[in-house]
Amino acid sequence: MSRKMLKYWMLLLALALALAACGGGDAADEPADTEDTAVSEDTTEAADEEPMEEEAMDDEVITLEFWHAMADDLGAVVDELVTRFNDSQDGIVVNATYQGTYDDTYNALLAAFETDTAPTIVQNFDLASQTMIDTGRLIPAYQLMEADNYDSGIFVPAVRDYYSDANGMVAMAFNSSTPIAYYNVELMEAAGVEPPAEGESWSFSEFNAACEAIQASGVEYCIALGQVGWYFEQILANSGGLYYDNNNGRTGRAQEVVFNEGTGVEVFDFLTGLIANGYSPNLGNTWTDTDAVFFAQEAAIVFDSTAGARGFQDGSDFEVGTMFIPYADSAGDRNGVIIGGAALWLIDAEESAEDAAAWQFMKFMAEEGQQVTWHTGTGYFPVRTDISSNADLQTFWDENPNFVTAINQLETTATTLDDGSPNYAVLGGRAGPAPAIRRHIVEAYSAVLDDGLTAQEALDLAADKANQDLADYNAFFGE
Repeated sequence: MSRKMLKYWMLLLALALALAACGGGDAADEPADTEDTAVSEDTTEAADEEPMEEEAMDDEVITLEFWHAMADDLGAVVDELVTRFNDSQDGIVVNATYQGTYDDTYNALLAAFETDTAPTIVQNFDLASQTMIDTGRLIPAYQLMEADNYDSGIFVPAVRDYYSDANGMVAMAFNSSTPIAYYNVELMEAAGVEPPAEGESWSFSEFNAACEAIQASGVEYCIALGQVGWYFEQILANSGGLYYDNNNGRTGRAQEVVFNEGTGVEVFDFLTGLIANGYSPNLGNTWTDTDAVFFAQEAAIVFDSTAGARGFQDGSDFEVGTMFIPYADSAGDRNGVIIGGAALWLIDAEESAEDAAAWQFMKFMAEEGQQVTWHTGTGYFPVRTDISSNADLQTFWDENPNFVTAINQLETTATTLDDGSPNYAVLGGRAGPAPAIRRHIVEAYSAVLDDGLTAQEALDLAADKANQDLADYNAFFGE
């Protein structure tokens, strides 16, 4: 191994260890874009890989290892789809293995690269995109698409562009989501609070006013809020704020964070204020505890991923409604959301038959039948644009309007500004150490709520740590 590559893997492992030492990350669904102006760097492709030609599978059964991060009910749907693929043909067997949260899966993959035990296919989350591109271990999806005459235009633009570089899609779209607000219809009605009109969001001041009315009606808490980095990222984007310089890392590698300026401080002050002012219990960095408070009807509202739509709808003893996430008063109106979730990445097995088999599985997971099953069974978006007229989906949406809220929130996202330029706020940030940087935001919540710092002070500390992470990562690439 060359000194340069050794230094590279040491850097990635250091990032993984930093995340592990912090207890993992926000195991959130999360981010993406819409009309992404591609990163200036070309994808580092696996060893001058030539476009693969479709090969006929021989009589030997090919076994593929597939690592994913879907637990519980979501994992059950993944297993259903994998079984469906295995039963659909005789030449390939996919072994699906749950690796834990997104951060756990990310860390396991980096460690597997060191020991040459990486899977052929991995579901890795949006924040890992720059690192995945930089590994040099991928067969980019666009290469396979070109060889297979596969039309990437079938994918939702926000999803397609988020996982693309200058050449095209690097990963295969699979599970995409955004955050929405779930609410207890009965508690809201009893408090005399009307949710925002269709297609609109509450501003921060409107949200706080609703909280006052909800708690005045006798509900213990307005909202059950977890101290989650993803909510900060998404509400910052909805408020028109950037996370990184260089247009959110979209027109060049991010060199510094800018989340500690103006809009970012306003957003963080709002989120920490919901807890400090008693509108939410102080539950720490959690997803499950917030759900428990909401299901117990101790809070009227909860932020969560669209991927939880099925769980919230089926798991509650009351009617659940959904609405868009809020935005900063200074923004004047909502901007929209960043695509979250994850994609399927093909790790070069250096065996053409195995790589071709992996491509067959990845295509299968993006087909209409699988995407309908995935969406209706979970709440993740269908990643294809050509299935909106599917009769089963139309019936499902009529019967389950909560699954449509997130789609509407994305469709009405302002991907361009009034002057026609890209709205980089909603295209999503991209940086190599993004998972570690998110942890600094989680720590910033505690700095405000437990240590007494202001939102500005806490974000400044997070920015100092994040900028060092960026400098260390970018130093390797000579940026």
